[in-house]
Amino acid sequence: MNMGEADNSGFLRPATSGARSVLVAVDGSEHSKNAFNHYLKWLVRPDDLVTIYHAIEPVSLPSMSINNLGTVPTDEWSKILQDNLKRVKQLESDYCRDCHAKNLNYQFLYEAVNQTGAAIVSTAEKYQVRLLVVGTRGLSALRRTIMGSVSDYVLHHANTAVCVIPQKTET
Repeated sequence: MNMGEADNSGFLRPATSGARSVLVAVDGSEHSKNAFNHYLKWLVRPDDLVTIYHAIEPVSLPSMSINNLGTVPTDEWSKILQDNLKRVKQLESDYCRDCHAKNLNYQFLYEAVNQTGAAIVSTAEKYQVRLLVVGTRGLSALRRTIMGSVSDYVLHHANTAVCVIPQKTET
């Protein structure tokens, strides 16, 4: 599959009437895993339509081959992209296993994006989610002001309920 396109395989089952659409943004960090586990323990409803969404930021590709100076490093690019795809597939496997164990109606989506926060908000709008769950790295106010944060962006730009899970919560 092309990593520039969302993998929209759909949900496992048709939605029940009144089902709530939920998007959980994940990135492979412990913070996002903690947010997902918090959702599973405290927020989940049996008829939720759960979208697990992973926004892949562009990888830095070398412009010149390390092995053959002056040549285009297509082999190196291919290896970097394959390694990235392998990490995404492992992430998908881990989250889908957890959803399956809870008998949730879920789908896993991923796509390459330039701005993670904007991509999460856009995907939430596309799927008309009622609840958007994100984790936070626990940056200080000063670091958030200087660096910005994905959770802060999502909180201020999403047109739906947003649940920001701090890095240390009871799960």
